[in-house]
Amino acid sequence: MTLVSISEAARLTGKARSTLHKYIKQGKLSTTTDSDKSKKIEISELLRVFGPLTGVVSDTVTTVAKQQQATHVNTDELHARIQLLEQENSHLKDTNSLLEKNLDDIRQAMYLIESKLPKNPEPIPEPQPEPATPAVTETVTPVATKKSWQFWRK
Repeated sequence: MTLVSISEAARLTGKARSTLHKYIKQGKLSTTTDSDKSKKIEISELLRVFGPLTGVVSDTVTTVAKQQQATHVNTDELHARIQLLEQENSHLKDTNSLLEKNLDDIRQAMYLIESKLPKNPEPIPEPQPEPATPAVTETVTPVATKKSWQFWRK
């Protein structure tokens, strides 16, 4: 029969892993050790102890065959997608090189324009504000004011 891990057995039976470990320790459930030294439980053991399983056991051969067919179809689609992406990538690289060339041409033109400008441009005079008419000012002597907290001083 098919061997499953303790975690998978817990999922199939709807029990906790600790319950399965307790059953194994009590001897109610037997395990086998596979080549990588992990404990596995036969499905027939699970059926014997727990009755019909609540989880679904799929036919692994059918599942693998379906996955292989789907993988083959996906591989062809992926190869076509890769070719399209490579073409797009090369197109973008060409466009990028053209844009860089245009940018270099514009920089060179700007440099030529800047070199033809006068070295010391005449400063633009800033607008001066109109002089205001002088106002008559009086000298005011400060009056000593009492602070509210100095009520005892005269």
